[in-house]
Amino acid sequence: MRPILILAIALIISHCVYAEETPVLTVDDCVKAALANNPKLRQTASKVDLDKANIGIAKSAYLPQASTTGGYTHYDTSKISFGSFAVTGAAANALPGVDKRYNVTSENTGVSQLIWDFGQTLNRIKSAKETLSAVQYEFLETQENTILNAEKSYFNVMRAQLLLKAAKDKFEMAKTHLGRAEGFYEVGYQQPYDVTKAELAVANANLELVTANKDFELAKVSLNNIMGNTAGTDYRVIEISEFQPAKMNIEDALKAATANRVELSKLQAQARSAQADLDAKKKGNWPTVSFEANHQISDTDTPGVGNVRSWNAGAQVSWPWFDGFKTKSEIEAAQASLKMVQLGIEDQTLTIALEVQNAVLALGEAKERINATQKLLQESNENLEISKARHEEGLGSLIEVADAETNEVSAKQTHASAIAGYLSAYADYQKSIGVVSQGVVK
Repeated sequence: MRPILILAIALIISHCVYAEETPVLTVDDCVKAALANNPKLRQTASKVDLDKANIGIAKSAYLPQASTTGGYTHYDTSKISFGSFAVTGAAANALPGVDKRYNVTSENTGVSQLIWDFGQTLNRIKSAKETLSAVQYEFLETQENTILNAEKSYFNVMRAQLLLKAAKDKFEMAKTHLGRAEGFYEVGYQQPYDVTKAELAVANANLELVTANKDFELAKVSLNNIMGNTAGTDYRVIEISEFQPAKMNIEDALKAATANRVELSKLQAQARSAQADLDAKKKGNWPTVSFEANHQISDTDTPGVGNVRSWNAGAQVSWPWFDGFKTKSEIEAAQASLKMVQLGIEDQTLTIALEVQNAVLALGEAKERINATQKLLQESNENLEISKARHEEGLGSLIEVADAETNEVSAKQTHASAIAGYLSAYADYQKSIGVVSQGVVK
């Protein structure tokens, strides 16, 4: 189960608004769908595959390099010029070692093996590995953002669903009050003003219902977009109505963020990659020692010549001691890249600290809002009971009861929004300390 659901003590499913056959989605369902269909996540996975291949490219320099070349040449010596005259025909044939036409085929196979380049290739391999690590952390970062967006969209749908339910209750209540007002007016118990006021209440409740229904559909459209769902919005979500607020400490949260945030891990891997690249660039003007061997065959159809075979093998030292300051410029560029990443780590550390503090404060505020709305809901319930009792004893009017019922519905709406707001704030808090993806199969 998702960590956010650990908070839930009771899951109350509303059957008053939706038919039983309407599909019900949990937050887990939405998260899994988002992870399966998110195109950016698949794009980052392709980048991981790309950098895995780049490691193989870097390692290839340590393996033997072999190549074979072949050639075919046709020679025509049927006419040879000597100054102002030419020898042709039989005279040309009479010249020793000369043929009119002949063909030469050749094959050359060479093998080379790097022996030592003073760490250039080794650092390139290290840089490629750290680049892969950075991209893998980027994948986890994209995964966390996908989970967070799916959770928050789910809670927005939950809020809209609860508000729609309250709006429907309010509309039905307003219609009931209108019917009572019209009945009392017909028997002369109420004034026309009371009927007009009840009609206005019905109109306002209907407008709120239309708006709530629109907001509910828009919230589901937004959730569908994150899930990659094009099947429509004919579903509902589970309503989390009660839970135990999480306990938190700002110092512990900052420590957890420093240890868990993949954004920092990604930048640290990029810094290690940049350092390895700089070390490789610094050896750009150093010698390279390799072993090379070549085998060559030339075959000619010229009489008396035949095949010519040769081979050679030996060590070779290549020392690019001057390259027009190219290596110097590459070193300066690598140093600048490393400095940029290091400054990025400092900036990201400050940003994460700010995010954690904001998340903790927002979660505390959301908790207090729930407590306040809970008290408001309790008071509205008590006030409604008192109003009903007064009306039954003839001490209060029907308008007083109607107002109390309206206040109770408003209190339910406010409390529902507070619950959804807390759950959304808790998702932000989990993201800020780097545990939003715990429990998700990577």
